[in-house]
Amino acid sequence: MKKPENFNKVDNETIKFGNTEIEIDVCNDGFFVQQRHDGGWKNCVLFEMNWDKNQYNVKICAIGEGTDGWYIHEGLPMQKESMLTIERFKDFVLSGMYDVVNKVNLDVVEPDTMGMTDMTLTEIIHSVASQSGPNLLYQVTENVLGTSDWSCTCPAYQYSKELPQTCKHIKQLKP
Repeated sequence: MKKPENFNKVDNETIKFGNTEIEIDVCNDGFFVQQRHDGGWKNCVLFEMNWDKNQYNVKICAIGEGTDGWYIHEGLPMQKESMLTIERFKDFVLSGMYDVVNKVNLDVVEPDTMGMTDMTLTEIIHSVASQSGPNLLYQVTENVLGTSDWSCTCPAYQYSKELPQTCKHIKQLKP
């Protein structure tokens, strides 16, 4: 996929994220997401976009340190549908940010962990766009406590005869 022509239109867009306003800051590597007002988060999130490979990485960076940081996801598939409009792009950002805040405390920067929290999280839920319907999203759940169980709300997963059950949405996300 080529970099969308209107990608730069999302620069400085603001999104309500729970009780916090977050802002998108487009850069050469992709875009940062950070808290809109000073005094809160000590970290920001960098979504590194690889337009040639249709993939992106998610990286935690200390505010003021540029693109230096550590990855929490690498090589995630990029959905073309999520880049078609500014509203869909904002939904893509929100989905990614919910995943991030389930893994990382953005309020603190700790040496060697850059704000990583206690990883007692039991599951992560990803929203994946359906290829059959433009406004249809499936929830892919990833169990992260050692069992690596995955599930999806799509019909293909529900009727899968494979063991363990799977579908194209899980295969798209699973490393």
